[in-house]
Amino acid sequence: MHLPLLSLNSVSFSYGNGRIVLSGVNLDISKGKFYAVIGRNGSGKSTLVNLLSGVIGNYSGEILFGGKNIKTLSSRTLARHLSFIPQQTQFFDMNIRVFDFLCLGRYPYKSFSDFSTGKEEKEIVNFALDMLSIVNLKDKFLYELSGGEKQKVILALAFVQLDCRNNLSDKILIVDEPLTYLDVNYQYDIFNVLTKLNKDKGLTVMTVIHDLNIALKYTDETILLENGKIVSAGSTLDIITQDSLEKYFMIKSQILNFENEYHINFIPN
Repeated sequence: MHLPLLSLNSVSFSYGNGRIVLSGVNLDISKGKFYAVIGRNGSGKSTLVNLLSGVIGNYSGEILFGGKNIKTLSSRTLARHLSFIPQQTQFFDMNIRVFDFLCLGRYPYKSFSDFSTGKEEKEIVNFALDMLSIVNLKDKFLYELSGGEKQKVILALAFVQLDCRNNLSDKILIVDEPLTYLDVNYQYDIFNVLTKLNKDKGLTVMTVIHDLNIALKYTDETILLENGKIVSAGSTLDIITQDSLEKYFMIKSQILNFENEYHINFIPN
């Protein structure tokens, strides 16, 4: 039996205002799967991925990475295997060139006093830039970028951190709403790249998604939250159904299958 990459055992969390955001969550994240996290606003999606990524620490229950409690792992050790892109990303310095910014993604592998950029770092950064087709941005300053370009650069930083040149079967990328600021063509570009890393190199991917058609097209597994609880988890086609859309999202729909491509046709009330 294969050990899950990430596990939550009876995890609950509250921000301290008396409102429980997540309650008694049990979840196993398997290696090599592409996960969607869905649910209405306030259902606990962002809190869940913040917990899984180690950003939030004051929870009850247990979170394991590779069978080890994440509270016992150093931030550097965890960062070599897990990269998290939050919903809101603030750049600490806009007066830095994209290439130099991406080199910062190698921090888990270097000493605190090592600020050099060697041949390997350059190769990893150039690989990430090429994967996302943003080589043309490498010499630009962050303040020169559009919102969509910044989003791609942040994703490239995660690729640098995980070193996407190599096998990624023991690594996970968690992204909270990766489509923010992106035009439709960029949205598909991003998910095509994530799918390639997932299928070709074994990267486990978990994304909070509001566009359920994107979830149907790209993800293997879906986790559906409602009021801080996981109400269903499993194959995306089993979770995103006409019945579940009506029950949990209060929308009527038809799910159409054309040459094994599934699409939700939303029916006006």
